[in-house]
Amino acid sequence: MPDDLAPSTAAEAAAHRLRQDIVAGGLAPDARLRLRDLIARYGIGATPLREALSRLAAKGFVHFEAQKGFSVPPITRAHLLDITRTRQIIEPEALRLAMEHGDAPWEDEIVASLSLLRREIERRAPTEAWLDAYELKHHRFHRALIAACPLPTLRGYCDELYIQKTRYRRLMKSALPDWSHVVRAHEDLASHILARDIAAATAAIRWHIGTTAEAVLALLGEPPPT
Repeated sequence: MPDDLAPSTAAEAAAHRLRQDIVAGGLAPDARLRLRDLIARYGIGATPLREALSRLAAKGFVHFEAQKGFSVPPITRAHLLDITRTRQIIEPEALRLAMEHGDAPWEDEIVASLSLLRREIERRAPTEAWLDAYELKHHRFHRALIAACPLPTLRGYCDELYIQKTRYRRLMKSALPDWSHVVRAHEDLASHILARDIAAATAAIRWHIGTTAEAVLALLGEPPPT
């Protein structure tokens, strides 16, 4: 990235790239985030990188410890369950509001994003590139579900928690998911939402969020949530 870009623009780009690498596992859990290493990795100056690290630390994507500096957050049972349970509280409310306010274009985007997700799963391949493409489609679908929620702060918080959860879901890349079950789960969720069945849809989203935590804990050899 050219050094003559405005610091805020460079900081936003740095934050985006850092977050992508943290979420995808390119920067491993507990890894130290030293400025000299990041400058070499991204070709971005020290000032925007410091700002990016501070922004990400404020949102929980980076840890900061006095005298030790910045690091990638560890993978922990407590953090996974914190994210999961928080999402299970707030995302059903965002979904309920979206279902009350959603219009025809909102429904069309749910249908379109589900179709794209299904198609991506059909072309699956054991590569990081495919996993990145799948995650983009999966994220689009989940954003579409709550896009009609009239509270942008709530939508934004749901999105931040979704992205933090993605880091844990990427751990499952070494496992072999039942992809037909994955498709059915998303189809069932969309069906309840499009039918405007609030009780069924909110129960389904809580269950859907919880299944990822159960799968990750199993991979880590941890007991299931209680």
